[in-house]
Amino acid sequence: MARKSPNKADALVYKALQKAVEQDRLRVYLDYAKVNRPQSPVYDPWECLLPVLIPVMIGLLLIVGVGVLFGLLFIVIMILVYSTYVKKIMHKKLIERTKRFLTADYDNCCKLWEFGGIVLVNTQNKKIGCVAPEGDWKDFVVLNYADLMVDHNNEKSEQKQEGDNSKSA
Repeated sequence: MARKSPNKADALVYKALQKAVEQDRLRVYLDYAKVNRPQSPVYDPWECLLPVLIPVMIGLLLIVGVGVLFGLLFIVIMILVYSTYVKKIMHKKLIERTKRFLTADYDNCCKLWEFGGIVLVNTQNKKIGCVAPEGDWKDFVVLNYADLMVDHNNEKSEQKQEGDNSKSA
């Protein structure tokens, strides 16, 4: 797949998205079943496999080495620990990985948006959101974070030019 280079307007909108995520003015919510699967660009198979595989393997070793009752009890306890604690930790890691992927590159953002399973939500008004891939993330960012779209480098160079023009007059 060829890399798409964004035009200047898309680049400004993407910079505003990055700033909004960085300033925690924009939250990223996930449909875990959609995002955490093999076709997803942010899927990590080891993160899904190891937290389940390791306790099962230890449980099987305990069944063989110590006894059936002890091994099964260990597996049941580890299932409860997984569903209560480990799953929450994995979800947080997935959200952070998705944010990093989303804000790392314009192409990544477009790829993840086309894949779907993410929701962008304005933290100041949680009723305002945009769902991938049906919604248009660019319009959402323009409507909610236009103040972050100002290119400060251009603004400084324009102010410098105005100052130079007033000095020469």
